[in-house]
Amino acid sequence: MKLNVSRLRSIKFILNAYNLIFKPLKSEKGDYDYLRWNGFIDLLWRIGGDGTRAFLTKKFLTSSPHYLYPDNKVYFVAGEYESLLDRMRTSRAVIANEILSKVIKSEDEVLEFGCGHGLIVGGVARYCKRAIGVDVSQAILRVAEELNRDVSNVSYIKVSGLDLKPIPDQSLTFVYSIECIQHIEKVHAVTFFHEFYRILKPNGRVLIQFPDLTRPEELDAWMNGTWKVQSARAYSDLTMMRIRYYTPEEIRILLGRIGFKDIKFLNYNLEEVESSSVYFYATK
Repeated sequence: MKLNVSRLRSIKFILNAYNLIFKPLKSEKGDYDYLRWNGFIDLLWRIGGDGTRAFLTKKFLTSSPHYLYPDNKVYFVAGEYESLLDRMRTSRAVIANEILSKVIKSEDEVLEFGCGHGLIVGGVARYCKRAIGVDVSQAILRVAEELNRDVSNVSYIKVSGLDLKPIPDQSLTFVYSIECIQHIEKVHAVTFFHEFYRILKPNGRVLIQFPDLTRPEELDAWMNGTWKVQSARAYSDLTMMRIRYYTPEEIRILLGRIGFKDIKFLNYNLEEVESSSVYFYATK
């Protein structure tokens, strides 16, 4: 039987078109699952102009309760979107200016793990030599590029969500992550702790925000209802948004086994504490 190469190519083209366009439209669940749109959005981004990029930026910033979609709004009155974006810029600038600036040096080469819309790493860039934002979604990285188009020393890299292979060994001096590790399964989080160690130069540092179960606020939130919200979701639906809690002792054991030293736990004022912490800070 003779193989019809042209027909096979036609079938492959049709399948690729379906996976790129129609499959996301059919299978997208809720507002979180923007990962299914990576290819389609990136195509629109590359072939569209400034107006297309502005529209797509607004679409993604208004498609998650973590961004500008707290009331599930579809439309905004004049000036409302701009006002919300300005407030978000301000809140992220506080993290860059009042927290990260205190632990980042001007000669640092920095990576933000799970940068999302990039407003934190865009603010961090003024305090370091260069910065990299990584995320699993090419679409949201395009948004980060758009929102930080005037920031010259920041670049963005899409990663698999399982490792940081695009980042070379011992190439950076500081790694940080805000409100990201808590949404990753612990077995994968440990993988990324290994990856942070791999990509850091000797004496490189890491600062990670994490949900410390010994903090009364975290424990109260968990016992008073977080578990109800999370247990009501199907495992396959919104899994990324579940919160994984840690204790300082867990973190100390894991990081120490990987090779990190000088492991410290810090509160919101970056003061060292033994428990009820907000960040862990460690050195390679």
